[in-house]
Amino acid sequence: MSTQLLVSIRKTEDALPSAAPETAVVRLVSVLPGDWVVRPAGTTTDAATVAVTAPAGTAAPEALRTVDEALSTPPMQGWIRD
Repeated sequence: MSTQLLVSIRKTEDALPSAAPETAVVRLVSVLPGDWVVRPAGTTTDAATVAVTAPAGTAAPEALRTVDEALSTPPMQGWIRD
């Protein structure tokens, strides 16, 4: 069975002033593994929530580590998991 998580990310002071949550979601999709499914679940001016589905056999802590690693890549500068 696959692992499904609701993940919230938010903008930090390191983000560009023009950084939009919708763009951050698209970037997050691009830096997560290709076999993961990411669906937008909502945005505000400084945050986004996504539903993340990791492949079968991926434990929730491992999935969150992978999300955190993705958020540490250059395209995600200025965004952290909330």
